[in-house]
Amino acid sequence: MTAIDIGGTWTRVRSGDTLTRFPSEPDYGRQLRALIAAVPAGTSAIGVSFGGRVTPAGAVRVALNLRGYEGRPLAADLSDALGVPVRVAHDATCGLLGECAAGALRGFERCGYLTLSTGVGAALRLGTVHLTTEAGHQLIAGNERPCDCGQIGCLQTLTGGSALHRRLGRPLEDVDDPHFWRAYASSLALGVANFALNAGLEAVALGGAIALRRPALWPPLRESLAELLTYQRVTVVPAELGEEAPLLGAALLPGLPEAAILH
Repeated sequence: MTAIDIGGTWTRVRSGDTLTRFPSEPDYGRQLRALIAAVPAGTSAIGVSFGGRVTPAGAVRVALNLRGYEGRPLAADLSDALGVPVRVAHDATCGLLGECAAGALRGFERCGYLTLSTGVGAALRLGTVHLTTEAGHQLIAGNERPCDCGQIGCLQTLTGGSALHRRLGRPLEDVDDPHFWRAYASSLALGVANFALNAGLEAVALGGAIALRRPALWPPLRESLAELLTYQRVTVVPAELGEEAPLLGAALLPGLPEAAILH
């Protein structure tokens, strides 16, 4: 069994105890060749966590950070090349699966996962069903920034790494201004609160590099959430599995019934 995580910036391939990591290729053909080379012989099945929307058959529908993949039959191409079954799901759905199975969301029937990295992905669990949502593209009042998706005012323009890198002229890991991070926490809290309230969630886990590598984000985030969530309290915690959550979720995909994932 091999698990693959294709993000907007990095791709990781795990088989047993071996982890291979390389930059995600914008060119679909080159990425496909790199994946085929990274999967070891003897693999029985492949689960893929992908940073974009996919069809139930594993074709790429929307990939704002990997436009060259759109319309490509990723699952079929990998399966044909390697001769094994391949199942693909959105990376947020895979992160959710991982956290529900072995992380911060164990025991919750109504919960969500939000990943903050190159973009903003989200997925929620309602009982036995796991589905991708567009929480990163919810519209925030007063926000007039254009998003890569074509809308004006998406949460992702305020909290996504790629959008903020373009606006600031430097990556977020180089930004230490506490005023910036307080404003970031306020925007994120509004998005998390809307995400949780709309689906009646009991808990939300935040994953991705931005949420997990900046501990100073959490105090102002929790303060903002406490001010907003007066109607229904929601447990909001860091993803316990960290960046391993999407890989673990991808590893679970081949064994899940089709009805467990809504794309």
